[in-house]
Amino acid sequence: MMALFESRGIDHVGIRYRELQPALAWFRDTLGLKIDHETPRMAFVRVGNDGTHLALFQAEGDEQPRQPHHVALRVPDVAAAVEALRSAGVPLRPAGPNQAFEDPEGNVFHFMPAK
Repeated sequence: MMALFESRGIDHVGIRYRELQPALAWFRDTLGLKIDHETPRMAFVRVGNDGTHLALFQAEGDEQPRQPHHVALRVPDVAAAVEALRSAGVPLRPAGPNQAFEDPEGNVFHFMPAK
C-alpha cells in the first residue's frame, strides 16, 4: 500500500504537565536542554539538531495529563497531507491552527511543515 502522505519525521511530541514550570526547569537545568520558545502555558524544548522538539503544555484545570498529548509529523505540504486524509475518510478535527486526527486507540496526531 502506498502512503497517503510523505512523512519526513517527527516534528514534536506534546506532553501535558500538572505543573509546567517544574517540568520546564528539569529539562533546562537538569538535562541541559535549550528552551526555544516559551509562553506561560507552553514551551518548546529542543531535543536534537534536526528541529525535533518536546512541546510541554500546562494541563487545564482538573484535566488529567494523558501521555503523549499529541505527536506532530513533519510533512512537505500540510494542506496536501490533510486533503489526503480527508479523501481517505479519516476524521479530522480542529486543533489550534492545525487539523488533528486520531489512531484507532485515540492517540492524537497533526502535521507540521518540513523545514
